[in-house]
Amino acid sequence: MDREQLFLHIQQLERNLHVMNEEMQTLKELTVKLVEENVSLEIEKENYEQLLNEKEEKDVPFKENSLKSLYDEGFHVCSIHFGTHRHGDDCLFCQSFFNERQG
Repeated sequence: MDREQLFLHIQQLERNLHVMNEEMQTLKELTVKLVEENVSLEIEKENYEQLLNEKEEKDVPFKENSLKSLYDEGFHVCSIHFGTHRHGDDCLFCQSFFNERQG
């Protein structure tokens, strides 16, 4: 390889390195954007999960209080006789239902 060919080859390598460097910079910028978006989406997901959990926690006592109110008014809340009048007697199935909820 003579000097001129060597010089041309070095110039070509420099151009290739420059192009590769630009591509690498573009990839780095894209990676930063994707990581930022991913973090943002993870935070948003956690916020939605927290809101959902808070809503579920609020709904459970409301449902249990509603069922207890129905039972106190004389109606069955067990799956066997749900919604029918108890005629003043306690129902073992309803009592079992409430005992299961209390833990």
